Amino acid sequence: MEFFRDQLSITTWLSLGAVAQSLLFSAFGRLAFLPGATLILYRVAVAYLQATGWMHNPYMDGVIREKTSAQFPDASGSYGSTPANNDVVVLLIGFRNNHPLGLLAPGAKDIADGFQAMAKDLDAQAEKFDFLGMTTWLNANTRETQNEILSVGYFKTVEGLHAFAHDDLHRKWWTWWNRSYKKWSHMSIFHEVYHAPKGHWENIYINSHVSGIESTTTKVVDGETGKEMWASPIVDAGRGLLKTSAGRMSRSEATEHEKYGADPY
Repeated sequence: MEFFRDQLSITTWLSLGAVAQSLLFSAFGRLAFLPGATLILYRVAVAYLQATGWMHNPYMDGVIREKTSAQFPDASGSYGSTPANNDVVVLLIGFRNNHPLGLLAPGAKDIADGFQAMAKDLDAQAEKFDFLGMTTWLNANTRETQNEILSVGYFKTVEGLHAFAHDDLHRKWWTWWNRSYKKWSHMSIFHEVYHAPKGHWENIYINSHVSGIESTTTKVVDGETGKEMWASPIVDAGRGLLKTSAGRMSRSEATEHEKYGADPY
C-alpha cells in the first residue's frame, strides 16, 4: 500500500479527495459530509480507546517485549556459546523510478515483475544460494514521491550470492536490463554487497517486531527426529555475552557495561 501511496504527492491525493467530495456533494448535498465525518470520528475514537487500554492495540501484535539478537544455529539447530560465529553477507538492492507517470512509466512494470520473480526464486531455492531472508523498505524522506524501494537480503556466503547472480533467472533479467537501460534512462537500479566475517557483526532488537536479520531462517535437522525444519535466529540478548556490543561480536566477556549499573533488560 505504501508503494502505491508514494506514486502521488500529498497535495495530489488531497486534490483527488476534494474532487471526489465535490462530486458527492453535487449528487447528495449535505449528506456527502457524513462518510468523511463518520470515518474521522471513528478513527479518533479507536485511537483513544487503544491508547487508554480499553481496546486491543494491533500495532503491538508480534512485538517481542524483551531484548533479542539474531544468532544463527548450526546444522543440528544448536546456537552454541560463541556469538557471531558465522559469516554474513548483506545485499542491498533496489530501484527508483524518475518518470512523472510513476507506475505507468515505460519499463516500470517490467522492473517490478523482475524483482518479484527473483525474490520468489531466492525463497524457493534458499539452500542452493545460501539465502537466509530478505526485507523490503521504502526510502520516504528524500523526495515527495517516487522514492527508492530497497530490499535487504542476507546470505551465508558470497559464493551463494554469486551463484544466484549467475543463475538462469537473474541472468534473464540482467540481459533484459542491459538491453533496455539506455532506452529507459528514467529507471535507476543499484546494489551494494557487504561481507562480514564471523566476529565482525552484531545486532539487537528491543520491544521490536521481527524485522531485518531477525526475519531470516536457517535450515536445520532435528537431532532426535532427523526431521528438517527452518529455525529462527532470535535468541535472548539480555544475558551472557549477548548483553553488550563487544560481547555479541565475541570480543569481550560482556562485562564492560557493569560500571553503568544494573542493565534494565
